[in-house]
Amino acid sequence: MNRFTLTPLMRRFFTAICVAMLTTLAACAMGPKQAFHGFSFDGKSDRWATQVDLLEYSYGDQYRMVRDKVQPPKERLGPQSSVFGAMPIGEFLFVKWRIKATGEVIEDRVDLRNLLPSDMEKYKVTFVIDGKQLHVFLVTPKAKHEYDPPILKTTESRYLVTREIYPVNTHK
Repeated sequence: MNRFTLTPLMRRFFTAICVAMLTTLAACAMGPKQAFHGFSFDGKSDRWATQVDLLEYSYGDQYRMVRDKVQPPKERLGPQSSVFGAMPIGEFLFVKWRIKATGEVIEDRVDLRNLLPSDMEKYKVTFVIDGKQLHVFLVTPKAKHEYDPPILKTTESRYLVTREIYPVNTHK
């Protein structure tokens, strides 16, 4: 037998290894899980923009993010932003703000990997700043009815079922 001759069993094993390697490569090339969903915040409607200056935010993973950061000569970011489309599901949310009354700068980074549902299709992530506390909400695409949970700190919860996911996780 030639040393390069493969038996039928060896051929099947070699084929299985090649298929596994190609599947792994394809999964890596596709990158993080994506969904058609949104990220937004509205400091005017949610009434936190009069008390704090937003300095920086990032939603995403380590490679792809929806983000903005104060660049001189600006002293703060705008109090509203919204993006909706096919994008990677965020692994984290980072927010940095300054309390106007004291000048104190606060930042918070929230690990979202265990807080968001696996199917984020048509959902939205939003946040509210309440003094030194960041609140993160998951806005569902489901219309709200009179028996649904009450209005939360975000105006998004008026018409759509919304759950707080940080600092208290009410999403089930």
